[in-house]
Amino acid sequence: MTRLTCLVILLFCATWLPAQKLSGGFKSGLNFSTFRGPSEMNAEGEALEQFKTNTGFHIGAAFRLSFSDYFGLRAELLYSQKGVDYTYEGQSYWTFVNTSTPQYTVGNRVTIISINNSYIDLPLMAYVRLGRLELSGGINASVLLGSIGTGDLTYSGTTQGGVSLDPFTLALDFNYFRDRYQGYNTYENHVFPVGNSQLEVPKNIGAYYEGADNGEDLFKRTDFGLNAGISFYLNKGLYLGFRANFGLTDVTNTQQDISRFRLDANNGYIFRDDVDKNLSFQTSIGFSL
Repeated sequence: MTRLTCLVILLFCATWLPAQKLSGGFKSGLNFSTFRGPSEMNAEGEALEQFKTNTGFHIGAAFRLSFSDYFGLRAELLYSQKGVDYTYEGQSYWTFVNTSTPQYTVGNRVTIISINNSYIDLPLMAYVRLGRLELSGGINASVLLGSIGTGDLTYSGTTQGGVSLDPFTLALDFNYFRDRYQGYNTYENHVFPVGNSQLEVPKNIGAYYEGADNGEDLFKRTDFGLNAGISFYLNKGLYLGFRANFGLTDVTNTQQDISRFRLDANNGYIFRDDVDKNLSFQTSIGFSL
């Protein structure tokens, strides 16, 4: 690099840097989130899963670095709830593990669960001001703080010996970071007499009661995506905003992403190597100083 080039850069910085203006503020609002990913299919090609919208909230600080009256950078530090309302309905299986050897059954299940993942979001975006409107776009990094799910599961099926089981319903009380393999939350069981023995299943189960014994959590700790948004300023500081966040990475671990449609030929789990991505829409109210 020549001395002349260095001098030009120094002169540019000397004239450009003072024009910058750093300001702060805050924002809060609602998140409407779901997953984008392939649904598990039955043998006829019919979808067994549905990913519906889950409602959460976000709150945090916002910072703006203005290069001019029309252009700048925006960075935020947000606590943000994302997730999905998940449904599985159709052909499935259930394994009773309370006996000396596992007892396998086939049948049908209906699972309805609301999953709430709590993230720290770190968006970094460029913005353009057009009068009262502000258009923005950029990247978003997220760190998962906690992950819970609540719902219920109803199953009815037949044992390998041809014994039909009455339908039973289980409460789902999941903590995806705390729960462990075959964990449950109650000592009260459903009991099914079968011949000279009986099959039992807890009435309230944890996240990995039907999980793999590998120590992995279902959800990954980090996520990365793209943001695009629009804000309308009611006055100099107060604004209403709308933003879409498109996740780019798989948020589930394959080692715990298990098929609920069937087991393999040796009655082992089949792991689904698919990609589940976060999709979130935010409505916000904020104030910029």
